Amino acid sequence: MKSVHDNQGIKILSPLRSVSEVAPLLAAGADEFYCGLAPTGWEQRFGATWTNRRHPHAAAVLNEQALADIITAAGSVPVHVALNAPHYPRGAVKVLTEFGCQLLQDMGVSALIVADMDLLLALIEAGHAAKLHLSSLATCTNIGSSRFFGDLGVSRIILPRHLTLAEIDQCMIDGVDFETFLINDGCVFEEGLCATTHQAGTFCLADGDGLKDMPEDLLERYAFWKWTQNNCGCSSSKGYPLGPCGLCAIPRFQAAGVMSLKVVGREASLERKYTSVKLAVMARDIARAGGGAEEIREATIALRGAASLCHNSHACYYPDVWKTGTDSAMVDHR
Repeated sequence: MKSVHDNQGIKILSPLRSVSEVAPLLAAGADEFYCGLAPTGWEQRFGATWTNRRHPHAAAVLNEQALADIITAAGSVPVHVALNAPHYPRGAVKVLTEFGCQLLQDMGVSALIVADMDLLLALIEAGHAAKLHLSSLATCTNIGSSRFFGDLGVSRIILPRHLTLAEIDQCMIDGVDFETFLINDGCVFEEGLCATTHQAGTFCLADGDGLKDMPEDLLERYAFWKWTQNNCGCSSSKGYPLGPCGLCAIPRFQAAGVMSLKVVGREASLERKYTSVKLAVMARDIARAGGGAEEIREATIALRGAASLCHNSHACYYPDVWKTGTDSAMVDHR
């Protein structure tokens, strides 16, 4: 079953965690899917260690049979699996390499999303470079890094969410597809350089609390920014999600040659995923038709409301889209 939308050009990448979500998300316009999964027996062997960045019970596919059902339901629409924890305990890379090979060779997974360098190299040595997507947690932030991973043979680089549009432009090279964050779930710190783990909880959201030697207005602004990064308290407006959003930057991404736009939130409800994909497809289609950032912003406000978040760039992943003077000026450094 294919997306009801044109699959040519820039694609909308949707999260999911069960087969029941496939048909609604395809109807919303998803062009690709990604999910998380741990191999059978993982917890018995490695305890509470996660195989990917999201919680294994709240955000992951239940088991291999559930993944097989998802792949069948998705038909020709690609399904990517995240094995992107930033590091693993002793012995885990061997297990995950074998598991990754099984996913690609036997189950029909289109690509693996990988962050840990040892796992990445092991999968490359196993002959799967062309089906590897470099996770944002690998922190590719400049053209030298892009060339390094491109030379290793990875097919896609997922750029970290904190890069500006100019920095994204500087990362682009030929021969590799690029993916950027589009909507939902910000991060207070640079995730790939954070020495903590989500297993310890999202205590980073409390950063700055209790400080007394900083100006009160600065702390208030920082608290408000953290609130927007946390999806504005996971609230919604008119049924659509609030929080970090890069919809208005799509014309810039389109001009730069970005391949895929990531909707975040594997553990989110189906309603949140569905409405997020709907917003993303709407904005992408406006950009395809030649519309610019201003047109996308006004269409987003018409659907979602919360005009102050947009007009003041409070929730912008890429607020610099409003500082360039043009919607699509990109410099080719390839």
